[in-house]
Formats: sequence, structure tokens, C-alpha cells
Amino acid sequence: MRKLPNEILFRILQLVCDSVENRLYDFNDEEGMHAIPYLPAMAVSSVCTRWRELALSSPSLWANLAVVLLSLYGEPDELSSMVALYLERSGEWPLKLSLSLERGDELPSLDLLLQHAHRWETFTYQAQDRLPFSNKLSQLHFPSLLELDISRFPRQEGSALDFFEHAPRLCTLASTKVPPPNAPFNQLKSLQFSMRMGLSSPTELANILNNCPSLKYLSIELKRVNQEVRDPTAQGTWHNITSLAIVEWSVEYGSLPGSCSELVFSSFCFPSLNELVVEGSAERTYTTDTLISFMTTSSCIITTFTLCNLPVSDVDLIAALRVMPSILHLEINDCHYPPQQSPISPHLMSSLRHQSTSVALVPQLHSLRLISKHKEPFDDATFISMVESRWFKPGSDLSAAMFSMGKACIRSIVLTFSWREVDAEVYQSLRNLDAEGLRVVVAGTNGVQV
Repeated sequence: MRKLPNEILFRILQLVCDSVENRLYDFNDEEGMHAIPYLPAMAVSSVCTRWRELALSSPSLWANLAVVLLSLYGEPDELSSMVALYLERSGEWPLKLSLSLERGDELPSLDLLLQHAHRWETFTYQAQDRLPFSNKLSQLHFPSLLELDISRFPRQEGSALDFFEHAPRLCTLASTKVPPPNAPFNQLKSLQFSMRMGLSSPTELANILNNCPSLKYLSIELKRVNQEVRDPTAQGTWHNITSLAIVEWSVEYGSLPGSCSELVFSSFCFPSLNELVVEGSAERTYTTDTLISFMTTSSCIITTFTLCNLPVSDVDLIAALRVMPSILHLEINDCHYPPQQSPISPHLMSSLRHQSTSVALVPQLHSLRLISKHKEPFDDATFISMVESRWFKPGSDLSAAMFSMGKACIRSIVLTFSWREVDAEVYQSLRNLDAEGLRVVVAGTNGVQV
């Protein structure tokens, strides 16, 4: 380390401080207040004279800050002093701020942070109740704010978004409320909303899309969809959406046999979509009919597809994959529903196997990640055969032949069992492929075995 140039050493320290926020608490906890896990900037500045000089001359190391104000017995002077120290050492560097607050707004640390609101680049707020400092927020402007996360603020009174209308650069938003129609969020590129009360109609979602013409990444987390949601007038096409995630917590759909994902797939069209994540509820069985119809109507080119806790049959999943031949990255997670409902089956593995005489399923696949709660049985041999059929040693005649047939070489395989041990000897052949260049990870309750 002593021989490293300051430029390289700084990059290392920056990565450390970016990965672990400087976490300041308003309560005493001898174990929890250790410098290394919670105050990385302070820790690296205490190693030696060289590191200290480098840390003190690098404001970006001090600009990643999390402040937790939970005590009911007043704020200790040490906390506000520490907040002031970090704000001073970060200079005018944009702040990445996370705030957890459970009580009133007469707090010295909070006042200090609000004085630097013009420097907030990212702001995450977590609370169980209202915004106790809303009267102060309403008087502020946020010219540097790029990312806002108030999705862990479940009891919003009115819309907390109203306080951030003066954020002209805001491009990433996570909230439990949808943006109001008059909100100046034309510049939003990423939107995640978690609606615990459900979606009143497709028109509500259509209005969001219309009000955010620059939106590219959309994540919808719904507890339910209401009975009257089907509305043909809300159907439309939006060319700007490239990434879509649908998370359904539970099903309360009245007498209609549908779900949140089926609502979106049947009502909207996204021709530019290339990434799709669908997370379902184990309370019902799904089919992929609306997904297949959505893919056909949208004519989009999906390169990344993630299926999580969606109880579909292997036959239905295979049918869906056939209309997504451009998939490069595929992930299937079945950890939250019974193994007999899992699509991770020998039939799926056989269908994914490259056949020299037939059209391959997802022929361009580069990476496959399977997370399974299977205990017994799992057809290890069929899985291994599938992997071996998709690996071509770079530069070999087989690699050239498969490339000419439009079949790509797989580059990464990850298989994780949450309830089952893995026999390393069974997977020895995949260990050999790993040595040739294929990334292989096979893990179970006994740890990583390949």
C-alpha cells in the first residue's frame, strides 16, 4: 500500500466510503458505534499521516452520510458536532444523505442538514409517521437533487412529493404516492412507486406515463388491483419505457380472475422494452397468456428477464420464453412457493438444452441464474447436460459452428439451493468448465461447492 500512488490509493478509499455510508446515531451503543463499520471516512483518516492528509483533502469521502435520529430523550451534543464536522469536511461536494427520523423537528442536526439542502444529490427518508419538519422543507429549493427515495415513509399525510417540486434536476424517484398531475416531473427517468392501497384503475397508471415523457425505468409495487380496473380507454403505447418491474404483494381482485401483472400486460404496450422483472404472489396460480400477448403486441426485444415467485408451470414458462428469443440474461427464483409449482423442472432444463438439429430456446443466452427451494428431487444430470450443451470453448470449431447457427456461448451459470445440500462430486464436470472460462457457481445449505 505504501508504494501506491495517491491517485490509486484515493480510488480505493473512495470505493470503501461509497460502499459503506457514514452512519451517525443519536444514541450510545459501544458496539454499534465502532468507526470501521459505520464511519469509514473517519476510520481511513485515522490510519496514518498519509491517509489522513489524503482523506482531509478529499471532500467526496465525507459526503455519503446517514443520520439516524431515534432517541426520545433529546439529541446528544456529540451527534450535532459530528454532523457539522462531516458537512465541513465535505466542503461543497454533493451530499448523498439518508435520514431516519422518529420525532419532532427541533433538532440541531436536522437544522444543520437543512442548511445544506442545496447540496443534496440523493435523499432517502425513512419514518413511521408524518414529515415532522415539513414546514421547513416547504421553504427550500433542491437544485442539486437527482435521486429521491421516500418509499419507506408509509404514513404520508398528503403528498410528501409536494415539498420537492423545486427540484429541477430530479430524475430518480421512489415513493408510496404517484406523482401528482401538476408535478413538474417531466425530467424523471426512473420511477418506483409502492401503492399499499392498490391501483384504482389503469387510467391512473396511464396518467403517470403521460406526465413523465422522459421515463425509462418503471417499477410498480402493488398490494392489490381493484375490481373495476379493466378500462379499454386506458390502453396505449409508450415508446420511452425500456425497463419494467412489476411486484405484486397479495391478491385482492374481487370477482375478476386477474392480477397486477395481467392488468399491465393487457392494458399497455412498450415497444422499446428490453428489461422485464415480474414478481408475483404465491396466493394464486398464474398463466403466461397475457405476457405472451403483451410481447406480441409490443414487439419489444427483451434482453433481461427475471421471474420471481410467480407460480407458473414449466410449460407456460417455456411458451413465454419462446416469444423472447433475444434474452441474454435470465433469472428464475422460486423460493416462496411449493416445489411442485416450480417451473425449475427437468422439462425446462431439457428445453434449454442446445440441440444441433432444432431451434434452441433463448439461443442468445449469456447468463442463467436459478434460485430454488427444491430439497428433493432435483435432476442434477439434466441441469449439467444443459449447461454443457451451451458451453463452447472459445476459438474451437464447435464455437464457430454454433455461432453460424445463431447460438451463443453461455458465460455465467449460478445455481443456488436454499433447502438442499450440494454434492460437489456430482458437479465436477462443471468445475472443469469453470477452469476453461465459464463462470460457474453452485451453492446449497452447505455453502458454495463449485
